[in-house]
Order: sequence, then structure tokens, then C-alpha cells
Amino acid sequence: MSLSKQLLILLSFVFFIVFSASFILSVGNIKNYLEVQSEFHVQDTATSLGLSLSPYMVDDQDPMLRTMMNAIFDMGYYKEMRLEDIDGKELIKLSNTEQIEGVPSWLINLMPMDVATAVSEISSGWNMSGTLYVTANPGYGYLKLYEQAKATLTFSLLIFLAAIILLIIILRLTLKPLKNIEQQANEISAGNFITTQDLPWTLEVKNVAISMNSMSKKIGDMIGRLNGKLESLSENLKQDPLTKLLNQATFEVNLKQASSSGDKGYAAIIKFDDLAFLTKDKGNQAVDDLLIEFAAILNKPQQVLAYRLYGSEFGLLMPSFGNKKMLETIEQLQAGIEQLGGNYQLDDLVHIGIIHFDRTSEYNKLYPAMIEAYEQAKNIGHNAYFVNDNLSSSMSDLEWKKVIKEAIENNTPEITFTAQAFNYQHDPAQKVMEEAFTVIRDSGGNLLPIGIFFSMAQEFNMVEALDKCIVNKVIKLMEETNTETAITINLSMVSVSSHEFTNWLKARLSSTHINPTLLAFSVTAYSAMKDITSFANFASFVKSIGATTLLKRYSSDIIDVEILKDLHIDYLRLARDLTMAISNNSDKAQFLDLIQEVGNLLEIKVLAESVVDDEDFEVVKATKLYGISR
Repeated sequence: MSLSKQLLILLSFVFFIVFSASFILSVGNIKNYLEVQSEFHVQDTATSLGLSLSPYMVDDQDPMLRTMMNAIFDMGYYKEMRLEDIDGKELIKLSNTEQIEGVPSWLINLMPMDVATAVSEISSGWNMSGTLYVTANPGYGYLKLYEQAKATLTFSLLIFLAAIILLIIILRLTLKPLKNIEQQANEISAGNFITTQDLPWTLEVKNVAISMNSMSKKIGDMIGRLNGKLESLSENLKQDPLTKLLNQATFEVNLKQASSSGDKGYAAIIKFDDLAFLTKDKGNQAVDDLLIEFAAILNKPQQVLAYRLYGSEFGLLMPSFGNKKMLETIEQLQAGIEQLGGNYQLDDLVHIGIIHFDRTSEYNKLYPAMIEAYEQAKNIGHNAYFVNDNLSSSMSDLEWKKVIKEAIENNTPEITFTAQAFNYQHDPAQKVMEEAFTVIRDSGGNLLPIGIFFSMAQEFNMVEALDKCIVNKVIKLMEETNTETAITINLSMVSVSSHEFTNWLKARLSSTHINPTLLAFSVTAYSAMKDITSFANFASFVKSIGATTLLKRYSSDIIDVEILKDLHIDYLRLARDLTMAISNNSDKAQFLDLIQEVGNLLEIKVLAESVVDDEDFEVVKATKLYGISR
């Protein structure tokens, strides 16, 4: 119940108590007043009538006695008049048994009035001749009491209603700043560190608003500082410290993303044939200068990404390049390399192995193919290159389309739960998440590369139907196994952006007894960044139906930390290279601490995957991440 309702009920109850007490006292006072007034009235009547009857009491049969009594009695204010002689014999008795109309019986029963009776002794001369008894009619008192009570009640209710309306207005004005503060708190919780400009006039609420503004500003500044540190560390983690080129981990990620996203292009490996000999011959500093100059040559061509993989090995990524443009770029690099070699009196400096990739390329075969091309280039000549085109898929597009269609129609994808993540802050460690892994086989039972399978499904506009098939199978498997651990379900951005898919998902979750919080719908950070608005909308939708969202393979160079607060995600799974060899890399350890701190501030649970090395595991475990898989 809201504070305004509580205060309204409390104050209304207080007003009601005060009103009730005031009304009861008021009615009681009116009743007492009417009883006293009635007593005085009948006494005056008895005295004056007794004096009027005194001359006629000489003859107690005188008709004037009854006539005079009837004249007074007929006014209706009296219930009974009785005249007795000196011996107590009743001479005349007048009674009124009629009820006064308009007075409810419950009032008479609830508030009985004392009926006043006045006595007047009548004398004739010096002798007592009789006694007159006059009893008031309470009906008029009840009528007056009822009318007064109605008027008092009506007036009191009007005052009560006016007070309630005034109270509601005052409460709304007083508590409106609290709603603004509540909205501010929700915005801060969501990662929007806003401040309230119009401070409330109530002192206590004003102090709360000032404190909230101060807290919001401090947390916002903290997030800004953390983001700056993360950006700096991220740059260090993905760059080679000597040449400032991107490093091997970044090359692998970018190559995998380029091949899986459907881009057609070229990738190359460039190796110095004998860097160790150059070091002995010319010294470390000369070799460092040579590598720096060589890196500058690699950075010259536009739209080419250059990497230093390690030592004497460099990489190039040329996404969306055609054959002609690739050859022009390589020949431009050859010219620069030959000039650099001349500066150092070296005719044969490097050799270049080049491969072509597209959506059907298997990532695991790309690097070995580049090495084969490099070995071929060594046999050609000085600073030569060789293009390895022998990477075509074993299946044609039509065959892929047929396999995908059959898998969807026959519901043949196999689901297994793998990559168990544990929270090691518990003793024993508590399993907190598993990943639903999809296995696809062809008609001969042979495993198909899952990355290419999904890539081709997207190419043929069947990935949304495939996602539905897999989500449905995952939910059924969870029902069969009574799973109580959160399960990650990978989705494509096509499904995430589809209104028809979200409607289907909502209906599907409503038909299962599985707790929706156990379903973590996952998208890679690279895919989400391509349409960040659709992903954020999907995450909000998922939260509205009780399920959760996970952003996987995250690194800050893909999605900025500042953007995380707007995505409404529940889980963040880090890219593997952020925790690989972390025990020997202080920058990675510091980055992990910072991202965990950001996760705590934004209420995002951070996970690390595939932490194999024991020393790395101890470092990651000390960071107190929500989950770690090995």
C-alpha cells in the first residue's frame, strides 16, 4: 500500500474518531437540553393551570375544570393531565397515546428521553382542594432531537468531506516529490544517473532529494571513471605494446566475426623469415625500429586491419575486399616492404600467405590455410605472396538449404546442456548456469559445423524458424529433466528483431510450467552492437515476461560500458581472451575487477567461460564473479 493511501486512511480514521465523538456529544447535549426544557415547560403549565383551576375547585363537578384542562391539553405538548381531589380521587384524566410521525423507532430505542411530570397543588382559599399532574409529551422532544441530529450530521459530513478533499490535495502536493524521488531511484538503478532540479518545499523530503542527487552524481562520476579506466585497459589488452597494432586475440575475434557474419573477404598472415637472426645481427633496438616501421606500412592501406600476432608474425584482415582490390593492396604493401628491406640491407624480409573466406568457411580451417599459403609464398621469391583459394565448402548452397529445411521440418536438432558455470563463493560451489548446445547432423549422421549451419540458415531466411525449433526443444528438455539451473539459449539478431518471434515466445512461455527466470536468452556482443536498439527492446520484453537476457563474448571494445546501462540485461559473459593467461597479465586482472564493479553497480551478473588454467582460475575466482565455467 502506498504511503499516500496509508496517510489518507490514518488521518481519515482520526477525523472519523473526532467527528464521531463530537457528534455523540452534540446529540447528547441536545437531548439533555430538551429534557430540561421539557421539565421547565410542564412545571410552568402545571403552576399556571393550577392557579386557573383554583376558583372552580369549590365544586369538583364544575364543567369548567374539564373545559380549561382540555384547552391546554389540546395543544398537544402533553402526554397526560390528571386532576385529583384532596383524598386522591381522580376527578379528570386526559391522555394522548398518538405517536409523533417522522421519528424513527430506532432513535427512540437508542436514546430514550426522561419524561418530565410536574405536580401543582390547588387550593381554595386557605384549604387544599386538589392536586394537578402534568406529564410532557416526549414525541416533540424526539422530533426536535431527530431534526437537530440530522442537521448536525449533515453539517459534520460536509465538513468531513471537505477536510478529506483538502487532505488528499495536501497529500498529493506533499508526496509528489517522493514519486519524483522514486522515479529517480529507478532511473539510477537502470543506470541513468539523473538529478532532481526542482527541490521539494518540505524540509525532510528536500533533504532526501538532495541526498539522492548527491548519490546519483557520485555513482555517475564513478561509472564515468570506471569507463575511462576500462577503455584504457581495453586498448592495452587488444594492442601490441611495441607496434600499437591490434593483437592476436583481437585478430581471431575479428576474423571469426567477419566469416560468421556473411562478409566475403581476405585474410593474410605475414611472417619475418628469421627475426632471431636479425636480432643477433643488428641488435634489439634496430629490430624494434624495423617492426615499428613495418607496422606503419601495414597501416597505410585504407579499410585494412593490421595485427601483430606475436614476435615475427603479423596478420591482415581485408573484409568485403574483392580479388582485384586485394591484389592492389598486397602489391602496394610489397612495394613498401621492399623499400623498408633496402633501408636495412635486407632483400628477403617477409612472405605473405593469403586466404579467401566467406559465410561457408570453417573458422578452424582458416589459420592452417594461411600457414599453407605462407609456406607456398616462401617458394616463390623475395617478399612474395600466395593466395590459397582451396577453402570452398564441401556442400553447395542448395544442399545447405535442403539440410536446414529438413532439420526444421523434422525437428532433428539435438540439444545438450554444456558449459556448466559455478558460483565459487558458495561451499560447495553452486551451479548457476548451463548452455544449451545444438548439434546438427546430415542425412548420413555426420556432424555439421554449427556456425556455418546457422550462418547459412540466416542466408536463406530460415534462422527465425530454426530458433523457434531450438527454443521449443530446450524448453521440452528442461521439462523432462526438471531442470532447476538457468539455461542459456542462443538466438540470432533476426529473431531478436522480429515482432512475430517475440509474440511466439511469449505464448510459448505461457504454456510451460518452467520458471521463466531459468531461461537466459543470449546474443553475442558483436551481433547485438549491429542493432543495439532492437537488442535493448528485446531485453526489456524478455524482462517483462519474467525471463532473462545474457550478452556473451563481451569486451568493452565491442560495446562501451556506458551503453550497458541502457540494455536491461541480466547476465554478462566475458570473451575468453579476457581471462586467458590472466595470471600473468595485470591489465587483464584490473580489467576484470573493474567490470565486476560495474556489474555490481548496474545489477548485472558477470560470468567467465572456459577458464582452463588453474592459476588463471584462482585469479578469476578471487574477483568473485557470479559464475565461472571450466
